[in-house]
Amino acid sequence: MFQFTRFIGLAIKNLRRRMIRTALTISGVALAVAVAVSLGGFMLGYKGAIDKSIEMLGFQVMIMAKGCPYEAATMMLKGGTGLIYLPSDTYDKVKSDPDIESITPIFVGIAQKEGSGIRDEASQEKSFTIISGIDAPSFMTMKPWMKFKGGPGFEGGRWFSAGSKDEVVIGFEAAEYEQRKVGDIFYASITPAGSMTPVRHEFKVVGILERTGTQDDGTVFMPIDTAREYFNRPNQLTILGIKLKEFNQFKMHEFESRWLKLPEVQVVGLQQVKNTLVALVATAQTMIAAVAAIAVIVALIGVINTILMSVYERTGEIGIMKALGARRRDIFELIWLETLVICLLGALLGCLLAMLGTGAVEKAIKSLANLGVNGSIVNITPGVLGYAVLGAVILGFLGGLYPAWRAASMRPVDAIREGAV
Repeated sequence: MFQFTRFIGLAIKNLRRRMIRTALTISGVALAVAVAVSLGGFMLGYKGAIDKSIEMLGFQVMIMAKGCPYEAATMMLKGGTGLIYLPSDTYDKVKSDPDIESITPIFVGIAQKEGSGIRDEASQEKSFTIISGIDAPSFMTMKPWMKFKGGPGFEGGRWFSAGSKDEVVIGFEAAEYEQRKVGDIFYASITPAGSMTPVRHEFKVVGILERTGTQDDGTVFMPIDTAREYFNRPNQLTILGIKLKEFNQFKMHEFESRWLKLPEVQVVGLQQVKNTLVALVATAQTMIAAVAAIAVIVALIGVINTILMSVYERTGEIGIMKALGARRRDIFELIWLETLVICLLGALLGCLLAMLGTGAVEKAIKSLANLGVNGSIVNITPGVLGYAVLGAVILGFLGGLYPAWRAASMRPVDAIREGAV
């Protein structure tokens, strides 16, 4: 144990002889590890974000008009606009299904805001908001965790009256953007179907919802009949959200088979949504993994080159050590430890860089692609960090074998002669 500790101290002292070269090599390892950790955190965090977003939907199955599976996934998770609609009698047909525990109809549309918020008034720019027409009782059965925000200016929050035409409930982020409280007036211009002219409406805010981390935060809710009337789509729906009494692959297949007979609908289960979204980024993840692998290989080559240079510069010194009684094993362990020290320090620094840069990585990924989920998509866990450090140490172990073997194989006389040249 004493000899091993002494070798570590000697290995560190040798690496300090060429501080710039050692620092650059450690930096190369750190960058490779940071890329690998960020990739692992993204893969783990993205799957977790999908699971959370699907869970917060409140329903297990969605029936909507036929279209692209990705559009369905986006609609389900981010509140897409819904360019195609279902006939309203689809609800009457489906709600009697014996396997349904609860069902809620939803109508989604896009409204234009003109100077309704502080930011809009300052910029004089037009902005848009998602309008969701819902049946509040059945909607809340699906999402019982949705609560009204409390505190000064938010007292008395409630859902709109069933037949009201001038009351809305606003999600947390929409209310923050609009700077609205309970009792304020919300303005929206809605373009009815078949018309090119938007009609301006005034609504009283009767409730502000607490943050949920889902698409609901940026949504304005109103009675479904009111929304369909203002959008001039009285006989249409966007989504039917459904919970089944038993949710498993067999029941899902039975339910899907029954209702796919309707020519205008597609049935989307949460597992289909998850598979679709994961498949969308699978290619990107493969490419990122390839880049990470290349970075690791380049870093490993840099480590081997650094240790070989160190061995070459200390040829005479190694020869003297062997002449004074150092065994092949001692020389092998010394050089091998130098490689491990570089890889370990690089791994620790890379893990630190990855943790400090999580926000920047997440922002960069979201700016490059719409992944269809809200919330954090990079989750760097202790397990990810542990695997990264372990992988770096293993690579250091393998990468140090050749330089250590070469140093240990030197003949004392030849090494001293070569070092003296």
